[in-house]
Amino acid sequence: MIDIHSHILPGIDDGSKNMEMSIKMLKIAKASGTKIIVATPHYIRGRYENHYDEISILHQELKLAAIDADINIEILLGQEVMLDKYALNLCKEEKIRGINGTSYMLIEFPMDKLPRDAMDLIYELRILDIKPILAHPERYEYIIEAPTAINDFIEEGCLFQINAGSIQGLFGKKVQKCAKLLVREGLINFIASDAHSINRRCPGLAEGFREAALLDADIGEKISRNLEMMLSDKVIEINMEKIKKKKSIFQIFKH
Repeated sequence: MIDIHSHILPGIDDGSKNMEMSIKMLKIAKASGTKIIVATPHYIRGRYENHYDEISILHQELKLAAIDADINIEILLGQEVMLDKYALNLCKEEKIRGINGTSYMLIEFPMDKLPRDAMDLIYELRILDIKPILAHPERYEYIIEAPTAINDFIEEGCLFQINAGSIQGLFGKKVQKCAKLLVREGLINFIASDAHSINRRCPGLAEGFREAALLDADIGEKISRNLEMMLSDKVIEINMEKIKKKKSIFQIFKH
């Protein structure tokens, strides 16, 4: 299995606190069947301004520490980017880059309120030939409350990554319900751990995949194909089918 979203680099964001914790996280990931894990530290302006060259140094240190600890797992580098107009400029300067040097970039937005210019920002990102993967859409309040809100992201050509923990109920019933809906609708392109620690939000994908397969029997095969295409920097076919708005009881009787 390949985990494209984790916070395993030590002491750089709200994930691993130190190298010791990072090694423990890698051991958990390896024991759960993960063969490749992508370190995706946050880039959030004013909070975690981790430029690619800086995290590359830490990435190399973690790889060497994993070898010393005899952990046979491949560690790739990416970033989880809070997308705003400033981040777009940093993309142009290559201070922010895609996963493992590809054109695929993990992006996020605030959980509570979607910025008015969000779709314009995604459009501008694609103009730069960067393919956006929206991290954990099932956790955004505006998608939980109105799942059809994800249709705007579909129109802009986004791919979607849900957290394994979401579908397992780790973030509560509302998030779990939304995650399951997105899986049933065939919108999910990746499942990842979004691991932050060795406790509640630890690495591991197997259980999340099992839960997802109960809703979409082909999801494992589809995600494997997407991962292969992403790491080869080839174009992933996007499901452009939108979520339909449910009719109210009054609309049903109206017809």
